[in-house]
Parts: sequence; C-alpha cells; structure tokens
Amino acid sequence: MEFKKFKRLRANYEGFIETAERDIHGDKAIKQTRSVWFDRETIEKLLADTDSKKGGIKIYFGQYDQDTLPEIEDTELRKEMDGRLTVILAASNENKDPEEETQIVNGGWFCPPHCG
Repeated sequence: MEFKKFKRLRANYEGFIETAERDIHGDKAIKQTRSVWFDRETIEKLLADTDSKKGGIKIYFGQYDQDTLPEIEDTELRKEMDGRLTVILAASNENKDPEEETQIVNGGWFCPPHCG
C-alpha cells in the first residue's frame, strides 16, 4: 500500500469519527479509538492455532459498553473506554469464525492514550 493512501484512509476515518461523535453525543463526545496495537507474541500465539497454509488473523470491530470494558488496572482509563471502538483478533482458517475462547484476543494498546 502506498503511504499516501494509508494517510488518506486514516484522515478519512478521523474526520468521519469526530463528526459522528459530535453529532451523536454533542458536548459529551469522546475521543474515539484511532488505533490498537498488539504485540508480536499475541499475534504469533493466535497464528500458532491456525493451519500453516490456510490460516490467518480475522479482525472484528466492536464497541465497549459497561459490560465489556477491558480488564486494565487504571480504573479512570477503564471508565473512559465506555463507548470506544475496539478490534478483536481471531485465529482463523479460511476466514471461518472462531469457535473457542482461545482463538480470540481483545485488548492491545489503545490510541488514545497510548499513541506512538
């Protein structure tokens, strides 16, 4: 992918999500998720559960609510995650949906606040 397209796609998303947050929540709009970073060990562990030729990572989009907030020690940050977008990584063979909890991972480092 051309870096120029990468930057344009991100700018399109950021413009859209800021407008949507303001339209939906008005002055209570939250700083929405810009990216989620997962470490190599997490990705390799998922890939180890897949076929070496037909396997891969399937990415699902989600949104936190009070019942699904991430397990993080910083309670203030945890509260701020309510309403934030997230991604769920799943070990997958031939684009199939996961069937076991060991095949799915949520978490990672969220931006904001952990932007690099």
